[in-house]
Amino acid sequence: MGDTSLAKPTITTNLNTVLDSKKIDVVILAVKSFHTSSVINLLKSATKTSPTILCLQNGVDNEDLLSDAFGIENVIPGTVTSAVSISKLGDVNVDRERGIGIAAGHPYSLEIWKAFNSAGFDTLLYPNAKAMKWSKLITNILANATAAICDITPNAIFKHDRLFRLEITAIEETLTVMKGLQLPIVRLPRTPSHWLAFAIKRLPPWSYRAILNNKVSKGRGGKHPSLQVDLLANRIHSEISYLNGTVHRHAKALGLAAPVNHGLANILGRIVAGDIPWDKYRHNPDGLADSLLSGDF
Repeated sequence: MGDTSLAKPTITTNLNTVLDSKKIDVVILAVKSFHTSSVINLLKSATKTSPTILCLQNGVDNEDLLSDAFGIENVIPGTVTSAVSISKLGDVNVDRERGIGIAAGHPYSLEIWKAFNSAGFDTLLYPNAKAMKWSKLITNILANATAAICDITPNAIFKHDRLFRLEITAIEETLTVMKGLQLPIVRLPRTPSHWLAFAIKRLPPWSYRAILNNKVSKGRGGKHPSLQVDLLANRIHSEISYLNGTVHRHAKALGLAAPVNHGLANILGRIVAGDIPWDKYRHNPDGLADSLLSGDF
């Protein structure tokens, strides 16, 4: 993509100043899902008119919250498939460059697509916004909660027979929910979500285990999975309920079961809340496998 420098960038932490001082075409929302409600309140207090919001957050339910607050006509679903991290000094690093997905159909969708592509981002338009967001959810779930709970690498997960099988089961549960919602898997920018879905549906696990291990490890650019990063940083919030937890909630609404996603969401949620000690599962993959398989969570 190259380097771009702004001689005098305008930076502010005051939404009122930004929204009152000039016309804003689009607000790009990329905060963690557990901050969505706070951002909605901030936007409502900062402007009397409903802004157009490009939602690039992980998870599949943020757009509904934003639509309820500002109107569905003012929300554009999107997704970022690049792996990005922030250093302790505040530097934003692109660990693995992929691209951006934008929901088609909004009056601004095409202009946003053109703007991102002209800036060097591999950007695609999607007519089915929910399929785009759920396809991204699959990649967010894989080797994420398990890595956080056990504080181990994705490589270690895929080498552990029972944890590997449970990871695949979590994706199978997600695919079942997508089928219930009548959502297809879509090809995301430079992301093998469609390949993963095909392999899990059609091939025996042994045939793609090594390939999956390699792709997931390289795909994150060497950084820890997001849920593990948050837990290691002792943050009081986690996106687990918006990832594995949301699969369980949607499964339940459809009359389906998603026990592995439910177990992962419940265990990690309880660790973050301090209800159970992290040491119970930290570096103890067999302990996690036992709990998930027995339903003791």
